[in-house]
Amino acid sequence: MTTKIDFSSFKYGINLTQYAAHLGYEIDRKKSTRNSIAMRKSNEDKIIISKRGGNWIYFSVYNDQDNGTIIDFVRNRSSKSLYEIGKELQVWIGGNIALPEPTKFVNHVEERQPDPRRVQRLFNYCSLVYDHEYLKNRGITAEALKSPRFSGRVFQDHYNNAVFPHFNDNQVCALELKGNNIDLFVEGSEKTLWRSNTRKGDDTLIISETPIDALSYQILYALSSAFYTSTCGGFSSLQSDLINKLVTDVSWVNQVILITDNDEGGDAITDRLNAIITNSNYTGSLTRHSPDIRGLDWNDVLKNEIEI
Repeated sequence: MTTKIDFSSFKYGINLTQYAAHLGYEIDRKKSTRNSIAMRKSNEDKIIISKRGGNWIYFSVYNDQDNGTIIDFVRNRSSKSLYEIGKELQVWIGGNIALPEPTKFVNHVEERQPDPRRVQRLFNYCSLVYDHEYLKNRGITAEALKSPRFSGRVFQDHYNNAVFPHFNDNQVCALELKGNNIDLFVEGSEKTLWRSNTRKGDDTLIISETPIDALSYQILYALSSAFYTSTCGGFSSLQSDLINKLVTDVSWVNQVILITDNDEGGDAITDRLNAIITNSNYTGSLTRHSPDIRGLDWNDVLKNEIEI
């Protein structure tokens, strides 16, 4: 007789950060918060782990189809049948396995709920920035921040972190902070897309992984008819929908350029963007322009050129 397996218990009973650590994933503490844990496995994969309704959930930064609970996590990383997965996870529930060192996972992750009021309140205390020490050290000039393309799109908080706001229906919904010792979204954020200003005559959309790459690219190439949007790292299904809508609704765009990093992560994000855009109603050209040297992003290129 086949033993009945309670799959629902695995979803809340097994710490997914612990299981991922068992498979060789390491915590990226700079990208993690108390609500979401970023974990990497060399250059093969990057996942974001959080909790919803008491269950541990995840999504892969590089693959739209790779998300769900611990059951999906195992299934997407093995050729095991559902029954075999259940038997393996029963061992974990029973505690009959050598666990990773406590420093390699987190015991508790708070469930995250979007809190637009909190995000708006924090944004109210931010101020426009045109001369920022951290950004200057990345090669981002005051001239670029004051330009019609980017004016009003970069702020700073009272800790002097650079702030890149995201909007949804013209309401601020996320704040990404960048500084010497910080690189994260404030609690309560719901990430959409960071965008530059658009101008009359624009015909090119440039999609970058980060706002700093977008600013760097514009400084390097001084394009007059291109506007920018950034996914701010790996992106969610909501962002996929927004990109689809953007390339479909903006009828005056006849060229999309993906300025992703020249590395495995950039390759994976490029593949996702290509799939999203080619499956939309967009009919213009779609190209990728990455740095020539493997391992570089466009901010690296800018800093090398100006010898920072």
